[in-house]
Amino acid sequence: MFFVGIFIMSFAIGITVHAGLGTTTISSPPVVWTAATGLSLGWTTIIFNGFLILCQMIVLRSQFKPHMLIQIVWAFLFGFLCDFSLLLTTWAETDNYFVAWIWVIVATILMSIGVFIEVLPNITFIAGEGIVSALVTRFPKVEFGTMKQIVDWTFVSCAAILSWITMGALIGVREGTVFAAFFIGFFVRQWRKLYLRSIGH
Repeated sequence: MFFVGIFIMSFAIGITVHAGLGTTTISSPPVVWTAATGLSLGWTTIIFNGFLILCQMIVLRSQFKPHMLIQIVWAFLFGFLCDFSLLLTTWAETDNYFVAWIWVIVATILMSIGVFIEVLPNITFIAGEGIVSALVTRFPKVEFGTMKQIVDWTFVSCAAILSWITMGALIGVREGTVFAAFFIGFFVRQWRKLYLRSIGH
């Protein structure tokens, strides 16, 4: 299930990159970095995920366990899947604003499904969800979906600032990114409620 989840997430990222209305929240810093440096999205994703693993170590301190370093492997896998998904989703390129919005909405729903599937076993995460889980551990009164929205907005804000500093314009961060920041966490909460209801909780 974990691998299915991260593939769905990478596929959603590929759709948003080609749609051109701004990418998903978790990929917004890597997309900006790619535009600024010329590195592939896969490699900027790997580097960004490494940074998020470091952030988890800082947040969790002694609660960060050695087995969590498996996220380094997932960072490389997720990065390579992002590059692969970009090749799979070239059909999403469009000059039609309305069609681009349809792809953004589809990708946002897919991303939320991918995140939900990935975190459902609660065994391991990629770093983007790992930092959310670490923050929930530190602040247990905040549910996962809500914390994800907070983290997503942080990613978007950092991406926007990085874009302005490096390129003097907003590249990779647009209205589609804002939509994703509002709704990925929202949809994750809905899938969780449906799942809990289905198992009688």
